[in-house]
Amino acid sequence: MKKSIAVIVLSAVICFFPLSSFGGSGCVNCINEGGIKIKGKCLQGDCENGKGVMERADGTKYEGEFKNGLPEGKGVFVYPKKEVEKKDIYTFQSSGKYEGDVKEGMKHGQGTFVYPDGSIYAGQFENDRMKGKGIMTNANGLVYEGSFENDTPHGEGTAAFPDGRKYVGQVNRNYPHGKGAMIYPDGRKYVGEFIMNKMQGQGVMVYPDGKKEEGWFEDDKFVGKKPAEKKDKS
Repeated sequence: MKKSIAVIVLSAVICFFPLSSFGGSGCVNCINEGGIKIKGKCLQGDCENGKGVMERADGTKYEGEFKNGLPEGKGVFVYPKKEVEKKDIYTFQSSGKYEGDVKEGMKHGQGTFVYPDGSIYAGQFENDRMKGKGIMTNANGLVYEGSFENDTPHGEGTAAFPDGRKYVGQVNRNYPHGKGAMIYPDGRKYVGEFIMNKMQGQGVMVYPDGKKEEGWFEDDKFVGKKPAEKKDKS
């Protein structure tokens, strides 16, 4: 099935339709990312193969084109507002607007998601998730460009922080993690290992005057040599 363009306003980046259903007549099949068919109520038009308006039990509404009982083509999704979850690289919000490729009722292909506070993700989606290459621009000025997996920065990428720091390297589930480089606004540059957004492991810090600290870092601090591992007393 070929991809098509749609405009979607939704309440979560998780999936289009939570697992819930309407009883009675006037129902149309929809599908979530797990492949489970679920039902919605057709309020107007042709919700099988044409243009119509559908509403779900949770208040979600879709207005637009349908194909084989699924949102397919141009349309608008409006979801009820939910909670907001803040993370280090970007802020996950529960409502916003998606415009881009849609396949079988899901965000799939190239698209742009605009959050209520002005944060923007532009990049690749797969099976209703941010996956592949993309750029997340947070409303507070943080910009991440790189790989995404399961709606989260993960893999290789670059991040420009509002305080002037710049990071290039590996990212694990939303945090600088692995091998990378952090450049600070005062001219310092650290190249080495990170664990959960902190300098941790082997690395080198170079200062603007040429001074270097090379060796082991722990909890964002230079400790010189790697601490001796505790011996097993057993």
